[in-house]
Amino acid sequence: MELIRTKSKRVQRDRASIMHSLSPILLFVGLYLLLEIIIRTAGISRTVLPTPTGILVETIRNFGSDIWPHFVFTLKVVVIGFIVATILGMTLAGLFSQYDLIVKAVSPFIILLVVTPMITIVPLFMLWLGFDPNIRILVVILQAAPIIMLNTLSGFTSVETEKLELMRSMGAGRLQTFFKLILPNAMPQVFTGIKLGCIFSTIGAISADFVGGSVGLGFRILQYSGLVMTEMTYGTILIVALIGIVLYQLVTFAESKFIVWRKK
Repeated sequence: MELIRTKSKRVQRDRASIMHSLSPILLFVGLYLLLEIIIRTAGISRTVLPTPTGILVETIRNFGSDIWPHFVFTLKVVVIGFIVATILGMTLAGLFSQYDLIVKAVSPFIILLVVTPMITIVPLFMLWLGFDPNIRILVVILQAAPIIMLNTLSGFTSVETEKLELMRSMGAGRLQTFFKLILPNAMPQVFTGIKLGCIFSTIGAISADFVGGSVGLGFRILQYSGLVMTEMTYGTILIVALIGIVLYQLVTFAESKFIVWRKK
């Protein structure tokens, strides 16, 4: 009887897991069909809102010739900028968290960087550093690193006093306390910052494309929009969103492997 109950619970968990995995796909398909029907039935002009099928067909047809080089460039900018921003944000947060005075001193400046749209600073970067397209990686770093640093710093400084005192009473040094208590305790907030960082990285890269240059998906969006190539405009926007979604899901997967106690 106990074995039957165990199998029944396992089957229920498997069904729930399958439904959780399928629900976004089913919702996407439902929205796709709904938009297709509404746009065709209402007779909306393709220059205003093309059908999802039209967007998909045009994007696939022109992806290799028109979009691919820009996709590769933007992907490179987002990924490199995100990785550097993650390492930089976590490292600086780890160093700053060891001294309360530094935390209080730098926190307003970190918040200032978080709320400042990097699109407003891109022209200055071009004035100072030239028009090399790879400068956009710096924009991504400055856009993503502060939010990662802010969340990580919050996690590093929110450890219970009792736990810190217990570590000290056991003779643990500063490094031992950090790696055995502070870092594991802060991991949920660290990963929250990293997930926000990948979103900010995508936004930063496209913002930099909008301001200057002749390469990148942001540049392509402006170009298609100016030429009233509406299907390609929407298609390129969806590709940008896809980059952010895939990056976010990769970070979520890494989080599930690092923070194993959440499953228990």
